[in-house]
Amino acid sequence: MIDWQKYKTSTEEQFGNKKPMALKIRQMILAALADNVLHPGTRLIESDLGSQLNVSRTPLREAMAGLKADGIITHDDDGIRIRQLNWRDISSLYEMRATLEGLAARLTTERASLAEKNVINAICAEEQAMIASQASPDQLAKINGRFHNSILSAAGNVFLVESYERLSRLLILLGITAYSLPDRVDEIRQEHVSVNDAIQSGHAHDAETAMAQHLNKALEARLLLLGNYQNKEID
Repeated sequence: MIDWQKYKTSTEEQFGNKKPMALKIRQMILAALADNVLHPGTRLIESDLGSQLNVSRTPLREAMAGLKADGIITHDDDGIRIRQLNWRDISSLYEMRATLEGLAARLTTERASLAEKNVINAICAEEQAMIASQASPDQLAKINGRFHNSILSAAGNVFLVESYERLSRLLILLGITAYSLPDRVDEIRQEHVSVNDAIQSGHAHDAETAMAQHLNKALEARLLLLGNYQNKEID
């Protein structure tokens, strides 16, 4: 049973308690997905979910409509389910991500202030220290998010950020972090260093290329994780 009170409390702490109930419900479901306690493929029965969340039908249906618009849930013959990404979905997501984040790396190199570049450099150094101290995959996933988000923010393009925010909601469906692959951890460190070095040295094309290469390797890791998961299911 999912502890929905925990997610209600955490979302109110993060976003405030004056948000519309439908938005709170969406945020709670996304948080449960991010924590991997609600899984892709799970069937959602509105009456059961409403009872668990202690909410009325109207805001719940509004929340479901929002999640459907974001591509988080789908309808099939068996009802409503959390969307399950296949091989082609993941490849397409990372293709778009490489486009957006490659552009962000180039724009950041060209436009970011010295203070913004210093923040990116500090996050990269912190990540290297955490990897050296064998931090947990979840801890590394969080600082990975900070590294990528700092570059997106420093790019100075609000529409780029808005496009990535919508994409990032779908990335929640990927589940387990790639930091759970031991061989991938040091590769990520090296790839982040390459992106950061290009940004710090003012080489915009190199930063864009390094980011695209990083996300291509990230796609390979994701597809490997998908294959491993599917094999376990077959066994």
